[in-house]
Amino acid sequence: MKIYSPLFIILRLFVYGLIMFGMAQGIYFDALHPMEEGYFGEITFTEITQEAILFVLFLFYIFIGYKWNEIRVVSNFVSLFFLMAFIREFNFLIDKWIYPVLMVLVILILLLIRDFRKIKQAAIAFFRVPPAHWFLTGLLITLVFSRLMGRSKFWRLLYPDESYRLAKAATEEGIELLGDTVMLISAIEFFLHYLFVTKKQKQ
Repeated sequence: MKIYSPLFIILRLFVYGLIMFGMAQGIYFDALHPMEEGYFGEITFTEITQEAILFVLFLFYIFIGYKWNEIRVVSNFVSLFFLMAFIREFNFLIDKWIYPVLMVLVILILLLIRDFRKIKQAAIAFFRVPPAHWFLTGLLITLVFSRLMGRSKFWRLLYPDESYRLAKAATEEGIELLGDTVMLISAIEFFLHYLFVTKKQKQ
């Protein structure tokens, strides 16, 4: 089956639609069943799924870099970025979470120094693949747009009292999960591109 055949595209759209539906239903479930510490706390579908996706992305980019030599340098950087983001999510459990993050950052810097001359070609190979656009979109949604939509001063314009906090939490966490899901879809697309395009070109 060709990766850009109409049937395969429709199949992927259906699967990705189901994934999006599942995420939205998970957010709805959290709103319907608030935890003792309040809505969208640390032990909820939304938060746990965010953490799970970050860890899956960390493992995936290690794997795809191992298999796909041309993008390995950038893939290693991306995997370590997701590992740092994953560790950061557990700040409610680990008081000194910054130290393991700094350890990973040191590893990233060492790799950067070691592979400095290979970065340009690896980046070209990485970002010329269509799924890289999904990756960048998801990254911007998670790191930029969700944060902007989670600004308290915005929600105070719409809610006269402290009830704004519920809408703020639902929106910020929901959009962050959306961005993570888009990046997960981009990882699936990366794998499919490697399997059906790059790998065949090498044969």
